Parts: sequence; structure tokens; C-alpha cells
Amino acid sequence: MITIITERELPADLRGLWVKAQQAVQTRNYKYAVSILRTVIKRAPGFLEGRKVLRACEIKSAPEAGKRSSLFGGMRLTTSRKNPEETLAAVEDELEKDPYSVSANETLFAAANDLGLHDMAAFALETICQGQPNPKKHLHMLANHYIKHEQFAQAADAYRRILAIDRTDPIAMRGEKDCSARASMKQGNWEGKGDFRTKMKNAGATAALESADKVGLTGAELEARLAQLSEQYAADNTNLQVVRDIASCYEQMEDYANAYSFYAYAFQLGGSTDVSINDKAMEMHEKAMEAELAYYEQVLAADPNNEEAKTALANRKKEIAEAVVADAKARVEANPTDAQLQFKYGQALFDAEHFSEAIPALQRARTNPNLRIKAMLMLGKCYHAKKMLDMAIRQLEEANNELQVMDETKKELHYMIGLLCDEAGNKEKALENFKVIYEVDYGYKDVATRVESAYS
Repeated sequence: MITIITERELPADLRGLWVKAQQAVQTRNYKYAVSILRTVIKRAPGFLEGRKVLRACEIKSAPEAGKRSSLFGGMRLTTSRKNPEETLAAVEDELEKDPYSVSANETLFAAANDLGLHDMAAFALETICQGQPNPKKHLHMLANHYIKHEQFAQAADAYRRILAIDRTDPIAMRGEKDCSARASMKQGNWEGKGDFRTKMKNAGATAALESADKVGLTGAELEARLAQLSEQYAADNTNLQVVRDIASCYEQMEDYANAYSFYAYAFQLGGSTDVSINDKAMEMHEKAMEAELAYYEQVLAADPNNEEAKTALANRKKEIAEAVVADAKARVEANPTDAQLQFKYGQALFDAEHFSEAIPALQRARTNPNLRIKAMLMLGKCYHAKKMLDMAIRQLEEANNELQVMDETKKELHYMIGLLCDEAGNKEKALENFKVIYEVDYGYKDVATRVESAYS
């Protein structure tokens, strides 16, 4: 019977080969690593970590991966049903040729499932999703697989990836909320049996907790509050106030992903009419995505030469920028007269590099006196991005003329005007704008170097 094993559980001779394979990976000798790892996997088919490294090396050494035909001869899913252990080994021949092969990975998925190797089955689907331009079908399979084995956090993530492709997918919309909620419940042991009050230290502590203010609690108090709310949620998961309170707890704990899930669910429970709840959900969604990007950036900072990490971060930034646009658009459509929402929508479009679409939103925001300068500054950036230098300069100069005090915004305007004039070939006008900043703030960006170099 094949079971998942770790590096420590490898036989001594295979551990030596595993070390050699890792050394080959470090020197980027991927083909050599593949040859070693094939031997390791053949003799230890349950060594999932080794199989994952093998697949990564195959992808590195097969530049045409994913472009080949996905036909897999006669070895289809029916073969795995007859002899899954044999299939587990045989399928690697095809995967070495094309590690992203849909049919080969589906065969691996079925064989692994037949053997009860659920993590390996998930890995097979993850590989397909990595290699396909539109992996919606297999992401749904992956989510269902995770749900079947009560891995709700992973299922929620799969649904979020579907929504990044198609934000209107109704199954993913509902599944993401449900799985996020169930993951939270499982993490906090909310699904355990027995009287909840017996889990508290004493009845007096419970009574005090129930009457405590829900805002400004310590971390431990928030955890206790969350546990208390779980009893009510388990009894009735359609209680709007309880769902809102859970969302608030997660927000205060800065667990923005879960806060988003519960605020979104609260909005749905309220008949999708309470704009304030929807705004909260959108806010939490943005913060969750910002936190995710911060994490990726920390990973890259630790390994700045990791090209795969750079590509992954760039792709995720693009996905998140599009998600922010979708959120901002939904808020504008719900309240089209709100200038602040128009500005945020325009800013989101700019960040996603949809410059033409950003212009009308920013022009509408510009009519609000409190947002006028910020909107004009962003419009100038849009015009610049579209190579319309004259319009960008005119927009920024108009905004600059409306400001009387030399604050940070006015400095930024002078600086941008200087850069644009320099780009347009008007060196004299560029220098004049840099001088204005130089006279009041010597240390602002690189204005000192720009101004002083003009006199040397």
C-alpha cells in the first residue's frame, strides 16, 4: 500500500540521491535532476515532495511544456481504475515529455485518488491549473476535491482564483464565501460537539464577555469573542447581526480575507441593499489583496534574483489590480453620484493601466471641490501615460495655479511638470519648476542634483 512519506522516511540510499537532486537543482542542472528524481519517485512513489520538485524541474527543462498535444494514447482514466499503483509510475513517462499534459495529470489525479493519496491528487490538478490559460474547469474540480476532504481554506483559494478569471461565476461566488466561513469555523474548532459554555473558563467569564464592548478588545479578548459568536453562528448561520459581529472581529484582528468573506455574506443576507456593509466588504477585499502583495514582496526581498518569484508577483499584481477595478466599478454602479467613489474607480483603472477608461471617472471626480486637485493630478498622469504631454502639462499647471501654499501636493505638481517639460524638450521651463522646489526644500527627491547640475 502506497502512503505519502517525507524526506526523513526515505530509505538511506534514496536520501543520498535526493541530496544529489537538490544539488543539481541549485546549479540549475534540471535535466540531471530529473533523471535522479525519476529513480527516487519510482522506488518511493509516495514521496510527494520529490514528485513536486521533479515536476518543477521538468517544466524548467521543457520550454514547450503545455504546447504539445494533450492526447495520452491508450492510458486513460480507465487504466488507473484497474491498476492505480502501476499507473502512478507509468504516467511519469508522459509527464516528463509534457509536465502540463491535461490527460496525463488527470490520470495521475484519478490514480492518486484510488490509492487514497489526496494531496497527490490535488497536486495533479494544481499542475494543470498552472499550465492552462483558462483553468476554470479544473479549478472547480480542485475546489470540489478540497471540499470533499474538508480542506476548506484551500477550496476558498481555488474559488478566488476562479473569480479572478470570471467574477460572475455564481458557483465560485457562493463557494468562496461558504468555504471561507467553514475554514474559519474549523480553524477555531467551531464545528466541535458539546456545550460551548463548557469550553469557557467559567460561566462568569462568559457573562462578562457577552456584555463586553465589541470594539477595542485585546487579541485574546477578540479570540474569545470570536469563539462565543461561533455558538450562535452554528445555531443559525443566517443571523445577520452575528455575521456582522464575526466580520468585525476579523477586521480588528487584521484578518482581512475572513473579514471580507463575512461582510460579503452579511451583505447578501441583508438582501444586498445595505451599501455600508458592501463598502466594508470591498474595503476588506482591498486590504486582503494588499496584505497578499506585501507577503509576496517580502518573499522576493529575501531572494531578489528569483525570476519565477518576480514573474509570479507581477502576474498577481495585475490580477489584484483588475480585482480592485471590479470592486470599485461595483461601488460606483451602486452609487454613481458619489465623487469619492468615482475618484477611487479612476485611480483603480489607472493602477490597472486602463488609462482611457480612467479619464472620464477622474473628470467626474474633478467636479468635487475636495477632490479636484487630486483628480487633476491623476488626470495628468493618465495623459502622460497616453503620451499626450501637452495635455498632461496643461492639466498639472491648472491644478498648480489653484494651490497657493507650497505643501507636498504643490511640490509634487512642480516636480511632475518639470519632468514632463524635460521630456518634451523644454529644459528651461523644466529647470524653473525644479528651482521653485529647490528654494523651499533642498532635499526633495533629486531636485538639488537637477538644479545644481544646470550651473556646472
